[in-house]
Amino acid sequence: MTRSLTHTPVAPQRRFGLPPRTAPKPAEPASRRRDRLGLAAFVVLVLALTAIGAGGGGKDSFLVPATRRHLPDSLSGPLSRIGFDMTGAQFLWLLVAAAVAYLAVLTLGGRLRPSWVIGSIVGLHLLYAIAPPLLSKDIFSYLSYARLGVLHDANPYVHGPAIAPHDEIFKFVGWRHVPSAYGPLFTAATYPLAYLGPAVSLWTIKIGTALAGLGCVALVYRCAQRLGRPPLPAAMWVGLNPLWLAYGIGGGHNDILMLTLTVGGVALLLAGRPMASGAAVIVSAAVKASSIVAVPFMLLRQQRPWRELAGIAAGLAAMGAISLAVFGPDVFRLFHILDTQQQLVSGDSIPAQMAHFVGLPGVTSEVRQVIHVLEFLALTWILLRVWRGSDWIAGIGWAMLVLVVGSTWMLGWYTLWPLPFAAISNDRRLRFATLSLFAYFVAQRWPILLGQG
Repeated sequence: MTRSLTHTPVAPQRRFGLPPRTAPKPAEPASRRRDRLGLAAFVVLVLALTAIGAGGGGKDSFLVPATRRHLPDSLSGPLSRIGFDMTGAQFLWLLVAAAVAYLAVLTLGGRLRPSWVIGSIVGLHLLYAIAPPLLSKDIFSYLSYARLGVLHDANPYVHGPAIAPHDEIFKFVGWRHVPSAYGPLFTAATYPLAYLGPAVSLWTIKIGTALAGLGCVALVYRCAQRLGRPPLPAAMWVGLNPLWLAYGIGGGHNDILMLTLTVGGVALLLAGRPMASGAAVIVSAAVKASSIVAVPFMLLRQQRPWRELAGIAAGLAAMGAISLAVFGPDVFRLFHILDTQQQLVSGDSIPAQMAHFVGLPGVTSEVRQVIHVLEFLALTWILLRVWRGSDWIAGIGWAMLVLVVGSTWMLGWYTLWPLPFAAISNDRRLRFATLSLFAYFVAQRWPILLGQG
């Protein structure tokens, strides 16, 4: 019997008394790492937005311009008990952090739990609803125009707030000698608030704006569902946007109501109700005129738009009747007021920046003419693309973007105009352009952050 020459090899670890070698762990799946990064970005975003929302509670907060006029507790709201004074630098660092986290959430947060996302959107809207008027004094203009018409027997499309300097609201108003540039339906809707006193009026507008914002998010979600696109990411585009919350909801701006009504018109058209859709967009334009740009795109969407035209006609008749009944023929002065407002120039506007970039002293009349020609050509090109079959919802978003980019008077809440349509559409270029506009606006805050403004 021969002996086998084979033998079982002994592992070097056992031979030299070392611990046995363990098998290498499999690499963590990329999807799991992506989910963790998305969750981390989501937490940072919510915390940064919460800090900004609470930062208006102090008596000297940078976020509340009206505090310089000794805003009383009744107009400061429940957050005034926190006493959190936020400086301009603190706000801007938080805004930058929120902006970066927002972009990360849009990129990596597609698998976040819906309950977390929806709960955060609702909670943040409620937080900004009870915050004092943030980053703007426009809400006091809304109240002042209502009080002019009801308490001082003055037409807000003829007179500015300066005609009633002893009014309780007057000292908080920013634009004192300018008649109302807001739509007649919105102005008429604020008239009953004049009977309720400054505090009740202000918080009615703030809470109403937050509810309209949540309604817009819900409509975006519903439109995305109807189009067969992921609804939760579309809702995140709007509901977690830092500028939407800080400038739109926090400031109580009627741009939010305008956008909600316009998106409502889009939702009605997708649901096969063109007549109601046409009326909704006209109602939206009676809140703020900018939304009228959506009308041709909605008409091009259909081969036979007669029912939508009927809704538009009915809306125009109703809005005209209400406007004339409340304000009389002076309401037509609104067109002149809007034209005058377009002559204003803000340092943030892209035309102003481009004029300085090429060495011009500012936005001259020649620059304005060039801007108007470029706007006309851009809008015509967008309409032609939609007529040839491009996405009509993306067309509305592009048109809104053109209005903002071409305006010499850019404000934070204006940058929100293309946002809901970018969220609903599947146009990646529109989404990139919309995010680029947000990034541009945030970048314009840096001189203040660095102590240069």
